[in-house]
Amino acid sequence: MKVRLPLIVAVLSAWIAGATLGSISGPVAADAAASVQVGKVRANYVPDLEGDDPIFILAIGSDARVDDGTPVERGLGDSIHIIGINPQDNTASILGFPRDSWVDIPCFGQGKINNALASGGPECMVETVEQLTKIKIDYWMLTSFDGVKDGVDEIGRLTLDVPFTMHDSYAKSDFTPGTYDLRGYDVLAFGRDRHSFSQGDFARSENQARIMIAALAQYQDEFSSDPSRMLDWISVGMRAVETDLSLDELVRFGFAATAFNPKKVQNIVVPGSIGMEGEQSVVSITSAAQPIYKDLAKHGYVEKKHLPPSPTAGE
Repeated sequence: MKVRLPLIVAVLSAWIAGATLGSISGPVAADAAASVQVGKVRANYVPDLEGDDPIFILAIGSDARVDDGTPVERGLGDSIHIIGINPQDNTASILGFPRDSWVDIPCFGQGKINNALASGGPECMVETVEQLTKIKIDYWMLTSFDGVKDGVDEIGRLTLDVPFTMHDSYAKSDFTPGTYDLRGYDVLAFGRDRHSFSQGDFARSENQARIMIAALAQYQDEFSSDPSRMLDWISVGMRAVETDLSLDELVRFGFAATAFNPKKVQNIVVPGSIGMEGEQSVVSITSAAQPIYKDLAKHGYVEKKHLPPSPTAGE
């Protein structure tokens, strides 16, 4: 029997992590907290969730803020993650890109990858990532930063394993290693912290994916104990996600997600080095990323020999 990770559960878990996917230095746009926008990249193509081909979702976190009136789809894309799903092997991966990665942006020119959203919306970000990786994206998902607290609090709490000490006055994180049942405020702090780590934004990107994986694991645990909890998650998701999926589809997807193993989700950050472009500090993605892209495009996951070191190893 084939088991698949459905789109809606990837969306729900990423939405719960949505406000952590980047940095915050001010209030966000009032409408940004209301929803996640989900769009198909190719209008006439619907991926087969039981087929042989991998499925790819580009999750984008916008830094849109109310003080400058920037729409969520024109903020800086301060978080970029490809969620890859292999329906046949029942495996998945999350590949993160540091926001300062220096890349070619089709609608802008060369610049930091987070400028792709501000320059041309989600479509430009998709085009940029596709050009960079040669991976064809099936769906894009756009979130803003506000709403994670309310979202997690509506679910109840999020159980999260923190493997290292974290103290960041900017992000307001304050953790010692252990397992925590966190309210939304503290989930936000965990995902925003970059100053506790020698690898900065590389570490933060990995931690953002940790939140997504924790949400998947908790969804399964809660469903196992009380199947009616699936309806609570779907209810929260329907209030938070703009999508044309029907309630029937959401329920079927929710049942399918109960069989997916979160421990099989790879958490990867694209390898890179810090450098300068003029007066700008940037990330240069290294050639070690190429086999990662190729594996992901072919399988939806990365072969062990091509996995880069964890940016939080040794913390």
